[in-house]
Amino acid sequence: MATVATAIHIEVLPARLGDCLLVECPRPAGPTWRMLVDGGPPDTWPLLEARLRRLDPADSHLDVAVITHIDNDHIGGMLELLSSDLVADVGDFWFNGRTHLPASGPGRPRSVEQGESLVAALTGTSDDPLAGGPAAHSRERTLPRNTAFGGGPVDTGETGGFVEVAVPGGPTITVLSPTTRRLEKLADTWASSLREALRPRESDRAVEVDVLGPLDDLRHLADARTPKDSSVPNGSSIALLVEHLGASVVLGADAYGSVLAAGLRGVARARGTESLAVDALKLPHHASQANVVAALLEAAPASHYLVSTNGDVFHHPDDAAIARVVLDAPPEPTLWFNYRTPRTERWADPGLTRSHGHRVAFPETGSVDAGIVLDLPARP
Repeated sequence: MATVATAIHIEVLPARLGDCLLVECPRPAGPTWRMLVDGGPPDTWPLLEARLRRLDPADSHLDVAVITHIDNDHIGGMLELLSSDLVADVGDFWFNGRTHLPASGPGRPRSVEQGESLVAALTGTSDDPLAGGPAAHSRERTLPRNTAFGGGPVDTGETGGFVEVAVPGGPTITVLSPTTRRLEKLADTWASSLREALRPRESDRAVEVDVLGPLDDLRHLADARTPKDSSVPNGSSIALLVEHLGASVVLGADAYGSVLAAGLRGVARARGTESLAVDALKLPHHASQANVVAALLEAAPASHYLVSTNGDVFHHPDDAAIARVVLDAPPEPTLWFNYRTPRTERWADPGLTRSHGHRVAFPETGSVDAGIVLDLPARP
């Protein structure tokens, strides 16, 4: 039997409560295209560093490193990357910093001409090299940033808009979030949002025992009214659709479900359909019920749903979110959890999987640092 070539290789590293994903797209000619999405909280760095150093020295580049938004569980490992020698292997950084944000008030136009370094943007330190600190390092100050967008912001414009970036001989990357309006909201709260991002949220939270409810009435769980995500940084998340050789994956970051759904429907309608079937969907905000909404699941029916969290602080994934996937996704979806926990193991109960037809995948037994690995096959 002929071996089916891999179009998109996805690794969801174990980043505790955060996100850290490595995405590779082998090219028929030329080196593999490779993208890192977020770095997890600070203590993810040793794991991420080890993974990057295992890359073939002859092909160890990262074409793109995406910092989806300012939240401690996404930027911590990225700050470590920026101060390591591995930063030289990154071709472009995608990140919306202070100078990329539009202003909601009159007379305050979007400004991208001021030279704000990545470290300065992520730590609030001075851009003045005479002020010292990480931003003083000339290597960091000259890193490529949003080059694919002409140095401007990574956003979709209006709700339902999208922006495509075609890589020669490689994948097409479509920006689904954030909208300009979401970046305006971030501009209004930038200083306080950045301070909050630099303070590990779990350090201020009394971790309560995770009380696991019954899963005997999934429809009741799925239909329960849930609050909307009101986090301004989450709303500014860079969420992407990656397509290559007939395969596709949505990387939802912590984006609002409604914004993601609108962007996906915008792409679908531009292609003459009402929804956009994809191979895989990384559920937004660690499968929070506030972000995994019916409109999103309808806009992008998938075969595989990826969840990135160990649930030890905020008790994700929410039962309501997974119930919506199990009930409303196409037949026989596979749930991929990058941690095996009492909360996620319940979804693999044989009686539950027989009743609802879904499958469940966990990290390989005995592998504490691999997370989950999914290979999406190429198709004509």
